[in-house]
Amino acid sequence: MTAATRRPFAEAVHTRTLANGARVFVLENHFNPTLALSGSLRAGRLYAPPDRRLIASVVAGELMKGTARRTKLQLAEDLEARAASLSFSSDASDPVGVDIGGSALSRDADLLLDALVDVLCTPAFPVEELDKEKKRLVGAIRQQQEQTSARAYEAAMRRIYPAGHPLYRLTGEERIAKVEALGRADLETFYRARYGAASLALVLVGDVDASRVLDRLDKALAAWPAGPRVELGETAVPPAVPGAETVEVPDKASADVVLALPTDLTRTDPDFLPCSLANSALGQSSLTSRLGVRVRDTEGLTYGIHSGFSATHVAGPFTVNVTVKPESRDAALASTLDEVRSFVAGGMTDKELAEEKSSRIGRFKVDLGSNSGIASALDAAIYYGFGVSYLDAFPGLVAAVTREQADAAFARRVKPEGFTVVSAGTFGPADGKR
Repeated sequence: MTAATRRPFAEAVHTRTLANGARVFVLENHFNPTLALSGSLRAGRLYAPPDRRLIASVVAGELMKGTARRTKLQLAEDLEARAASLSFSSDASDPVGVDIGGSALSRDADLLLDALVDVLCTPAFPVEELDKEKKRLVGAIRQQQEQTSARAYEAAMRRIYPAGHPLYRLTGEERIAKVEALGRADLETFYRARYGAASLALVLVGDVDASRVLDRLDKALAAWPAGPRVELGETAVPPAVPGAETVEVPDKASADVVLALPTDLTRTDPDFLPCSLANSALGQSSLTSRLGVRVRDTEGLTYGIHSGFSATHVAGPFTVNVTVKPESRDAALASTLDEVRSFVAGGMTDKELAEEKSSRIGRFKVDLGSNSGIASALDAAIYYGFGVSYLDAFPGLVAAVTREQADAAFARRVKPEGFTVVSAGTFGPADGKR
């Protein structure tokens, strides 16, 4: 299915909403004997108790650990024997969703769909598997606390977001305590309260018969309850909290600096594409963006530097991440702030905008060259409420962004004087003065 022969997605995708509210989207591609699955449920940390946000990621991670009729090992063997895969995940980067991913040879489509339904509808949450996962998570958290990038980012999120906000980050020890306190009943309670067909959206792309797949899932998921009515609600955006903090992490040769600023930008905001194009010119790449060219290549003050907006259904921060030698921290920070101020004041050049548009459209088209890429793009469009036709419209939407739109949208949200600056690493008396 080449770009030249492809029908518009709005015409080619078969769609069905099941009686329990689940939505299924199937795109036939008979040029590739594989099947890619991508989907989502609204059962992320936004819907967990504010003092136990991490339960959402633990529940998602434990879904594949066994069902009412198959152990973890049996489930894994059934899939791996046919080179199929199935996964569920939820993390702090997207407070709303649980991501579903899967793949198989098209001849094994029934195997993949049976496993999907089994896991979604009858997870067992075995105690012994939860105990293993808790030990693994505690070890991962302790290891993460040795990483200066993680320590700086977590501290920045604690400074700019209030406790209880879905983007607020607990300390490592606080997270460990929460993990150790989890029991099987907690997982079961969250699953029953938050999981249900009404928020499920599944996309399947590959060498399959769409009607047959839709009929099979319609029948297999019929008994799964719709579950709770899922509302996004409003998540307040706090005001900027200018200030600085140093987190001491012993025996580190390099340090990380995070500049963070809360913004009101969500993925569904019309300003998202203008803002993301502007940021691409400023700091998406350590090699070619303005920040990378100046602070890394010209001045040699950083090992790597990049900036970006965290924008999902929940408005997230704008951050700049800089990796430095501890003794270069202040010089690198000064250059970074100066370049951001210059960009906010002067905006993009026409050449930068043209290059970023070309790159964005080109990457989008390349991603649509595989079943998994198409499934992922369709899933994202559906997840954010844009609909299937968004894939047809996307190149034109990018091409239509003007320099004035990009500059204005970016400048409205990035106020350098409002940055919270957090450094993490091993600093001497002079280096640690901040």
